[in-house]
Amino acid sequence: MASREAERRRTAAKRKASPPWLTDEHLAAIRAVYAEAARLTEATGIPHHVDHIIPLTHPDVQGLHVPWNLQVLTTSENQSKGNSFDGTMENEGWRTAVGV
Repeated sequence: MASREAERRRTAAKRKASPPWLTDEHLAAIRAVYAEAARLTEATGIPHHVDHIIPLTHPDVQGLHVPWNLQVLTTSENQSKGNSFDGTMENEGWRTAVGV
């Protein structure tokens, strides 16, 4: 039950972070990122997630649910990253912190 509630909150956060000016092309690009995560999961047998480079909810910043703020990470990378943000669009500081 807790995971269902967490998913509901995550979906609401994505909806709130989706700007009204997204075009059909933007929405198609978002779908393509999710399709790539699914493809990589299928091809490798390693679960992949779509991650927001700039987190949707963070004490210092709120990222948007837009194609250029999405990246595909393995589940373990995504869990290691958590809700971290190093102040850059690359947001790679978490890799050093966890030794990736």
